[in-house]
Amino acid sequence: MTHCPEPPSDRFCDLVMKGGIASGVVYPKAIAELSHHYRFQSIGGTSAGAIAAAVTAAAEYQRRRTGSRAGFDLLKGLPKELGEQSAVPGKRKLLSLFQPQRPLRRIFSVLIGALNHKKTSSRIWSIIWGFIRAYWPETVSAGLIALLVGLLGLGWFGAGLTLVLTVPGLVGRRVYHDLTKELVAHDLGLCTGLTEPDSADEALTPWLHNLIQKAAGLPIDGDPLTFGQLWDAPGFPPAWLKVPDELSRRSIDLQMFSTNLSHGRPYIFPLPDPAPTQTKYRTRERLYFRESEMKRCLPDNVVKWMVDHSQPYIMEPGREGEDPSTDDPTAEGLRELPEPKHFPVLLAARMSLSFPFLFTAIPLHAINYDVPSHRKFQRCWFSDGGISSNFPMHLFDGLVPMWPTFGLNLEPEIEGRDLVFLPQTYAQGYGERWSDIPEQQGASTLGGFIGAIVGTMQNWNDNSLMRMPGVRDRVARIRLKKDEGGMNLNMEDTLINTVAQRGEQAIDEILRRFLAPASNGRRINGWDEHRFVRLHVLLKMLAARSPGVVDALNPNCQHTTDFPVLFQNMMTNQTDPPPGYEEPMTPAQCQVLKTLITNVQALAAAMTTSTESIPFKPIPGPELRVRPPL
Repeated sequence: MTHCPEPPSDRFCDLVMKGGIASGVVYPKAIAELSHHYRFQSIGGTSAGAIAAAVTAAAEYQRRRTGSRAGFDLLKGLPKELGEQSAVPGKRKLLSLFQPQRPLRRIFSVLIGALNHKKTSSRIWSIIWGFIRAYWPETVSAGLIALLVGLLGLGWFGAGLTLVLTVPGLVGRRVYHDLTKELVAHDLGLCTGLTEPDSADEALTPWLHNLIQKAAGLPIDGDPLTFGQLWDAPGFPPAWLKVPDELSRRSIDLQMFSTNLSHGRPYIFPLPDPAPTQTKYRTRERLYFRESEMKRCLPDNVVKWMVDHSQPYIMEPGREGEDPSTDDPTAEGLRELPEPKHFPVLLAARMSLSFPFLFTAIPLHAINYDVPSHRKFQRCWFSDGGISSNFPMHLFDGLVPMWPTFGLNLEPEIEGRDLVFLPQTYAQGYGERWSDIPEQQGASTLGGFIGAIVGTMQNWNDNSLMRMPGVRDRVARIRLKKDEGGMNLNMEDTLINTVAQRGEQAIDEILRRFLAPASNGRRINGWDEHRFVRLHVLLKMLAARSPGVVDALNPNCQHTTDFPVLFQNMMTNQTDPPPGYEEPMTPAQCQVLKTLITNVQALAAAMTTSTESIPFKPIPGPELRVRPPL
């Protein structure tokens, strides 16, 4: 598709990108290409997708403020930069971003040595040889012990048997120490993300910080880009979108997933804004940080910003005897995270890309309310967002879209299939995703089975959503070969460029479908078709739920109190406010509820009967659910 200099000022799109460590090299050229045709309103991602999302938001911020495309030009050049030689001969820039902490370098060397092996068996042998080579003092000690055994008269057989037994024993003992002592002592990650003292190369986190600042048109040594700056960028909302004064619209809405392992659920950063008025109900999580801990994973100027825009822990009024006091040892040095508008974009990206054991988890703190008394602060381990949702396509979806939300999904190569796929008709793209579990192939079968278990736990929700009508037609599936992306941190420059061009190809497919005029006798293009499908999906979801609503609101529903009567009873009970209310219910509120019930009954009844005449077939069928926000 031919480039336009700049898209119309009011043509927007949202973009969601999947995580995948080194697979993130897919995104830069794709984003730069898409920026010629759309302005980015909402951008989201996980892990490597969060890195791409952060830089995309920064580049859009500079474009909105100054009209400059410098941020997108910077993105377009990233694949070339990542393929260049680092300061260490034989190492590419991409690999140099991953710098292990000194006590964990031997484990890291084993990991790197196991990369780029297509078969499970060859990968296992590479790991075994990697341990022998990395832990050579233990290997040499085992050899000396075996030699001594042979010299003492047990012969070469005895020496060989001793070697076979002592090498795993001595190496395993040291590996066990490194994993259970050193890894734990260093926040459960081989790399902090910061540059190691003896490294001539820049590590991932300072490199990303500089990239974000440059893309945003901000000084590298100045204040870090924050979410509030993105929200207040000019150019949104467009004139045709009327936003009530009491509602706020984020000009650039960047969101990134992280996983709070201590709470067992995903978090989306930035966190929700605090309640505008004082309330007795807790409306958001209160998370705290220690300056010393943040300095182990963020540049100093970003940590200083956090300290300058945060408050030390103060017990909430009325919580005496329930929450820790300010002089409690566990509260020492804790400061509440900066409010969302002051939250650094870099911190959110770093929290999202904390790939388990490769990068240190981010240690925040919260009060453990499971404990009935003498509550203390406990550490919350924030790890990779991909643990809970590696491709959060649902992030920005309204019930009916005003502009498209595109997705870039990463998946393994499928033999006989194109390396880039975007459904072109409604009847395409809803087939199941398959995990490759080889049959009767020893280690490969075992590895495939274990990988399928982990993949299902991680991706079942994302995989289910991508099959849905109104979703699958806007998700470009980019397929990567075994030596491309993922944990292949040491890809050659030519391979990095090949993967990057595949992302650009995916955007070309999206643009042909959503922006090109209708062809082949069709009356509508892909965007109109998408909106048509999304409207029908909404109607089908409402229709499916409507009979249950009609029955539940029926005054004849047995063993229940009719809602209008229930409202009246709640209003006349002035002793305690109704659940969820902070004050007693007023007659005006009671009347509003009665009117709403009448309107909901009428809508549900109409949906139940009217949609029966609409022959739209949702494949697969949608379902409207009630669930809490993340």
